[in-house]
Amino acid sequence: APPAVKADIWEPLRDCTCESFAYVGYTDTTTIEGRSDSEAWEHTVDALSTFGIEGSSLNILMRALCVVLQLGNLTFDFDPAVPDHHEDQCVISSTEELEKLSDLMGISEEDIEAAMTTRVNTIRGETVTFTLGSSSARDGCKALAKEIYSCIFDVLVQKINEFTSAEANYDIPRINGDLAHHHHFGIISLLDIFGFERFDVNRFEQLCINYANERLQQRYVLDNFKAVQQEYEAEGIEIFDFAVVDNSD
Repeated sequence: APPAVKADIWEPLRDCTCESFAYVGYTDTTTIEGRSDSEAWEHTVDALSTFGIEGSSLNILMRALCVVLQLGNLTFDFDPAVPDHHEDQCVISSTEELEKLSDLMGISEEDIEAAMTTRVNTIRGETVTFTLGSSSARDGCKALAKEIYSCIFDVLVQKINEFTSAEANYDIPRINGDLAHHHHFGIISLLDIFGFERFDVNRFEQLCINYANERLQQRYVLDNFKAVQQEYEAEGIEIFDFAVVDNSD
């Protein structure tokens, strides 16, 4: 995005690059699928506007993503105020990144640090606060970033569903004078199957994941394509080459 647009989302974002965030890091890739970053940004903004995410809604969405990225910049270390570097007490050592996160979230630095470095348990009606070591605090920080990212994804799915819902966006037809039920609308179903993955080191669980994905795709092909192939051919309806989606080999 242009610097002015980034500043409108969050002022410290103005001069940021990929290297400014640990979750992104350096990359020498300048284009993806033939699009530069600036072209991809324009395409993304245009696509989001289709589903009503524009203006302040777009800024809120982008600020939420900035929170995820900024969480990745926090570092944790032993609390210097505790003698002998007690392993179960830590602080956020990246004070500048914490200050940015505080500004972005509108939450005080003290509250963020307390939430990240302690755990509160209620046992038999009594509230007990436990301090966390740097490893546990770091894991909790990553878990929070993942949860926020998951919520962002859920919001996008909800928006897309709202804007593609026939019942919500079109007049409900009448059949014999009565309003039609939702099942009279046409339905387009999308199946998203995790792709086959191969890593430098492939363990047994990866084999199970890949096998399950391949079986799911094969089941889908059988149910949705092969079952009607002969019918289409008999009626002279042109159909695409099944070899494209058939993974039986």
